[in-house]
This record gives sequence, structure tokens and C-alpha cells, in this order.
Amino acid sequence: MMNDDQIVIILVIIKVVILALISIGSILYALPLCFNQRFYTSIHLFTLNICITIFLCATFWMIYFFMNTFYSNILWTEQSCLLILYLQTMVNCQFLYALCIVSLNRLIAILNLHKRLFRTKTWIIRCIIVQWITGILLPLPQFDSSLMHCLISGLDLNYQIYALCISGILPAILLAVTNIIIFKFVHHSTRRVQPMNNNDNTILVTTLSQRYIRLLKHIIFMFVILICGWIPAYIVGAIDWDGTAISYVVFHGITMLPCISLIINVIDLFIFNRKLRKYFLNILRNNRN
Repeated sequence: MMNDDQIVIILVIIKVVILALISIGSILYALPLCFNQRFYTSIHLFTLNICITIFLCATFWMIYFFMNTFYSNILWTEQSCLLILYLQTMVNCQFLYALCIVSLNRLIAILNLHKRLFRTKTWIIRCIIVQWITGILLPLPQFDSSLMHCLISGLDLNYQIYALCISGILPAILLAVTNIIIFKFVHHSTRRVQPMNNNDNTILVTTLSQRYIRLLKHIIFMFVILICGWIPAYIVGAIDWDGTAISYVVFHGITMLPCISLIINVIDLFIFNRKLRKYFLNILRNNRN
């Protein structure tokens, strides 16, 4: 029979391997988007941003789990404790808000169909910059948490709840509101255009409807998978705020969920992007020949 320490080490090794695969997968996905001109489109800018946030998140947590298990005395110091907890929330926020900014941008674009500004790469880059600034600023209040409590078991209870709000509840509300407005707008716009014999408008609305609905379903799927992975970990953090409520083995078992959610999202990115999938398949076929 294995003891608790051995089980924890096995779980940590599994998590590190999964997160390493996620980091490699996100890099492989991002490279064609950076260096192949056929992928220089506005939607691929958002996809590239999501890839970068996935890589950042997976790489951070991979290093964190490894260091926390095997070199915790080096990792946790008075100088680094609150910074590490800030980075935990920040990298998660970046991924979540990268998904939210896609829906928010689509909402602005669909409400301004005839204004090219909201579909340009410059506008999208500005949106992405706002997302990164937001993800950096929102977790800053965590630095006010007790340093003594940080060194013992993590953030104070109030800041655990705050982290749960900005990493789960707030993006969920934002995504829900923007998508409800978009779905309603597309539905009403389609019904308004159909009685009119204006083929250009009908084609425009129908094309945008199909494109946006498919994209938003994809974003919602990624978000739900991510929330299902991370929310239990944040809830456990709030319940176990003093470090005594659950065992270390159970905690590491629960933190497997975010790793699984990340790898599902990376796989989903490859499945969703048909052009990129064909690109990789062509490379494999050419190498075989």
C-alpha cells in the first residue's frame, strides 16, 4: 500500500506531464498562426491570444506543482508568497478573459455591422491589450492579504472569495450576458430581414449568424470546460482557507481537474480550426512522401 506522500508525488508527476503536453500543444498551434500568412485573419488573432494564455497558464502551473512538491522551501518565502498567489489568479484570469473578450468583440461587431473599424486587426489588438491589462489589475488586491496566513495556508478567506469571483463568477456573468444579447440580436435580425426581398442583407445576416453562432458555441464550450475544472479548486480553496479542512491527497486529486480541462480545450482548438487541421495533415503527408 502506498502512503499519502507517495500518492501525492504520483499525482503531481501526472499533472506536470499533462501540463507539459498542453504547453507543447499550444506552441504547435500558435506557430502557424504567427508565421503563415494564410492565418493572418482577425479571428486567428483571438485564437493566437487564447493559445498564448493557455501556454502561460499551463507553464506556470507546471512549474508551480513541481516546485511546490519537491522544492517548497525555495518556492515559499516572505518575498515570494503573495506574488505566487497573485500569479496563480492572474494566469487563470488571462485565459478566462481571453475567451470573454472574443464574445465581447463579437457583440460590438454585430451591433455595428456596417462599421469596418470593429472588424479590423487594429481594433482586435486593442481589445486584447485591454484584456491583458484587466487580467493583470484585477488580482492586485490580493497583495493586501496577510503575509503570515499566506506562509501558513494561502490567502485569507475574504481574498479566496475575491479570487473565486474574478476568476469564475465575473467572467461567467460577462460571457452569459454578451452571448444572450448576440443570440437575440441575430435571431431578431434574421426575422426582420426575411420579409424584405433584399438579397444582400439576407446573405450578410445569414452569413454572420452562422459564423458568430458557431464561434460563440465554441467559446461557450471552452469556457464551461474551464469553469468545471477550476471552480471546484477555488471552492476548495475557500473552504480549506486555513489548510485543515481536507487532506493533501484530496486537494491534489481536485487540482487534477484544471489540468484535464486545459488539455480538453487544447484538443478542442485543433478540432474547431479546420484550416489549421488541414495544414498539419498536409505537413504529415508531405513528410511521409
